[in-house]
Amino acid sequence: MWHLRRLLLPALMLASLGAEASSVECTVVVRSEPHSMRIEPADTPYEVTKIDFDNGFRFAGQLLKEPLKLKTYTYFDAKDRYVLIHVNTQTLNDQACGKTLGENTIYSPRLENELSYHCKLLCDKP
Repeated sequence: MWHLRRLLLPALMLASLGAEASSVECTVVVRSEPHSMRIEPADTPYEVTKIDFDNGFRFAGQLLKEPLKLKTYTYFDAKDRYVLIHVNTQTLNDQACGKTLGENTIYSPRLENELSYHCKLLCDKP
């Protein structure tokens, strides 16, 4: 049994190197309409991908390379500026490839106004 564990660990480590994160695809739903947004890896924490909606929401995200981390931000238009109302941060690994990274629903200060989203890590296979 001990020999099996000794052989299995390196095999699992090699298997985890078999995919590399290439981007994240988020589906953002506003007014029952899905919108797709692809977030490419960023070299700095200042690079974000964003989409504005006509009901006051702004959705933004960034995929940091080191450590591999997805950050999503939801803002709401408050007269003359967007105000941050939701933040989500997830540290990712290759085991998350192709899997949904959670479901999120955010409500605005306006009655009956919501945004929901889920994201998926897309990986390249060498």
